[in-house]
Order: sequence, then C-alpha cells, then structure tokens
Amino acid sequence: MKKCIAFFFALLLAVTPLPARAEGYEIPSELGLTAQSVYCVNLDTGDVVFEKDADTPRSIASLTKIMTALLLIENVEDLDGTTITAPVEIYESPVTDSGATSADIRPYETVTARTLLYAMMLPSGNEAAAITGYLVGNGSRENFYAMMNARAKELGCTNTNFVCEHGLLDMDDGNYSTARDLALITQACWQYDVFQEVVTSTEYWMPFTNKHTTAEYPSQNPNAAYRIDTTVYIQKPSSPVYKSYVRGVKTGSTYDAGRCLVTTALNDKGETYLMVVLGCPYDAVDDKGYALTFSETGALYDWLFDNYAVQPALDTTSPIQEVAVNLSSEVDSVQLYPAEDVKAVLPTDGDWSALVKTYDIPESVDAPVTKGQEIGTMTLTLNGTEIGTVALVAGADVERNSLLYFFKLTGDFLMSTYFKVVLVLTALFLAVCFGMYLWLKKEEEKRRAEKRRRRQQQLERMQREYRGQGGDEE
Repeated sequence: MKKCIAFFFALLLAVTPLPARAEGYEIPSELGLTAQSVYCVNLDTGDVVFEKDADTPRSIASLTKIMTALLLIENVEDLDGTTITAPVEIYESPVTDSGATSADIRPYETVTARTLLYAMMLPSGNEAAAITGYLVGNGSRENFYAMMNARAKELGCTNTNFVCEHGLLDMDDGNYSTARDLALITQACWQYDVFQEVVTSTEYWMPFTNKHTTAEYPSQNPNAAYRIDTTVYIQKPSSPVYKSYVRGVKTGSTYDAGRCLVTTALNDKGETYLMVVLGCPYDAVDDKGYALTFSETGALYDWLFDNYAVQPALDTTSPIQEVAVNLSSEVDSVQLYPAEDVKAVLPTDGDWSALVKTYDIPESVDAPVTKGQEIGTMTLTLNGTEIGTVALVAGADVERNSLLYFFKLTGDFLMSTYFKVVLVLTALFLAVCFGMYLWLKKEEEKRRAEKRRRRQQQLERMQREYRGQGGDEE
C-alpha cells in the first residue's frame, strides 16, 4: 500500500510543475552551506529574507510532528483535562524500531493531551505523536492523516503530503514537505501561546501516571516521574552550539531526510525570524560534534543580524511624490505622503536597491484638496516580491480659485456630451423650422397664384359677358 502511495505522489510531482520563484537576499557562498533547502521569513513584516530550493519536496523526518502538534492544539480545547490511555496497537514498527526516539510513554499508560504535546516536541517521542493521531483522529490514525493534509492545504501548502504523524516514513512512502510549506505550518503553530511555551522549553517534568508511579530523580524533583529534554540543542545554554536568540522549535532526522531543523529567533533589536533548514548530511558534524543544522542555522542568523534589520521603508513624515493641482492660484502641485509606515528587512549599509516603488497616481487633481485626502497608491516590491501597497495622501490643504472654477465649469459644459446633444437638437429644430418656413412660404405663393388666376378668369368672364350684351357697340 505504501509503495502505491509513493508511486502516486511521485507521478503527481512529475507532471505538476513546481513554482519557480526565488525570494529574498542572496546567501553568501562563503557560509558553505550543506543544507539542501533553506527558508527564512521575518514574522513581524512577513518578508522572505532568503531561501534556497524552498519549494523542493523532501523527506522531513520529525518536523512532521509540527503539524501533529498544530492539530492537537486546534482540536483539543482542554489540554490538561483531556486524557487518553495509550492504545497498544500504536506500538508497532516503525514506532518501536531501534533508534526511533521515545518519551517513554508505555502501553495502557494514561496521559494528558498537554503531556503528549511536550513528549513529542521536546524529545521527539514518536509514540506520543502516534497517540496524538489516535486521539485527535477519534480512534483512526488514517482519519488523522486526512486531517493533516486538509489543514496543510488550508494553510497554503502546495508541495506537502502526510502519511504518518511522527515522520518515521520518508518521501518514498509519501511523507514529504518543503521548507516554504513547513514555515507556513510553523507560523500557524506560533500563533498559539501554548505552542511557544512548549517549544521554547528546554526540559519538562513528566507527571506521575498509572505506569510511572515513582520519581526517577527524587533529589531534583520528587513531584514528577521523570524529566524529558529538548533536542533543539541550539537553544540550550549548556550546549556548545547555544545561541541566545533562538526560541525552539523542532529537530528532525532520518537517513533519507538528513538533519533538519526549524527555529525561531528573537534578536536584540526585537525582531522575530523563522528559519527552516532541511537536508544537512546525516553523519556530518561540526567541530563541536553536533549536527550541521545547528552551526549552519547559527551562521545564517549571525550573518542576517550583522547585515540586515527591519527598517522603515516608508515614513509618514517624509513626502515621496507630488502631483499637479488644477484650479488653484496659490500652488501648482501638492506633495504626497504615505498614509502609514511600512517596514521591511533592509540592508544596514543603506543599499536599498532591492526595494522598488511603483506609483499609481493621476497626472493631476482639481482643487480643493484636503490634507490627508487619498490621491493614489504606491506598491513596494522587495527582491521581486510584493510586500505591500499603501495609500498616498495629500500633505496640505489647497483652496480652489472661484474664477478658474467658473471657467472650468463653462469649458466643461461646452465640451460636455449634454451640451453637444442640446446643440445638435437645436440645429435640428432650427432646420425643421426653416424647412417649415420654406414650405409655408411656397404654399402661400401657391395660394396667391391661385387667387390671381381665379381673379383673371373672373375678369375674363365678366368681359365676355359684357361683350355679349353689346357693350362694344357705339
């Protein structure tokens, strides 16, 4: 069945063109990245800062659990009051395979939903993810996979498919995503305070249960069964790869996926970023003995913070364009200001050539103009990606000259369709009147001619009668 699923999605990818888009700034080659895919976005502005093969589908290992966590948070209202007894059927391959990470939740152990959340996000407990799928899927893990894929589609993921809740299945089995899609899923999770609380924790003390009844470390915490720790070593102060600005989120690794890491970072400027790193070599380590995902993530953040910052791309106090004004005897133009501040991730060296401004404003406007009146818009594009459109407003009042306005009204009336129609109708009326005049005049001439003819005939008749009566004798 898995091979059929894998074949289907491989065929789908073969016939579906992947989006060809590259956003953000160019990653310097001197960083020597081994990661196959990278994607970084600023969570404050939404700007894509840099990327590398962000839309290429890959195996994502335990980063799958980020979607599992999202569905748990969104579908279980009371994390502390909701419990489940771990069903024995989830304890099968690959969950029980050698090397599969576990949070030591045992068959038939009753745990809360909050415990499951910590157990799968900190030590990457695969059994915790499988139990979550059983819980949220209402006893059907297959139903949960359908929920995962439906939610991914809602979030705008275009190259993602899930066939498991833990990530132990790889792309050949039909479980895959992209760096861009994983960023979308993580951003959805980041909206929930409980998610931030969980993934930014470096440890969690598991509560007593029906299967864990005694404290494993009574000297450290006699009120908890045992401690679980995060695998995101880059956020652990005791780790040689520690970066103080990192806040979570999740590691993932299989031989097929390589080493993968999703993190967020809050720098000393108060800026928040999210980064996805996929496909670092599985066996390679840095000079401290840690997976390259940590060193490469740290190097990318350090380069970013040294060279870029969120800065005002538009300032409401600074004019950025002007437009000609008609019907005013005082000024010929009015300056335009952005209606709101727009911030973007921009180089700190002042080279803002990647920021392009496109205006949509009229050639001129008629007075009166009111300060703050919207005249047009401006669209900002950063590295080829539209980052926003802002209204442009007048920076001052401009009064209208009454005489110029009268002349304009007169001119407008003379040039208006209404006037032209009236003019045509008037011409037609006059033409008809003139035609009627000519016709009446002609008819009158006919009547006069007829009267003259009748009078002549009458005269002739009278003459004949007179002659017939001898009127012509002496």
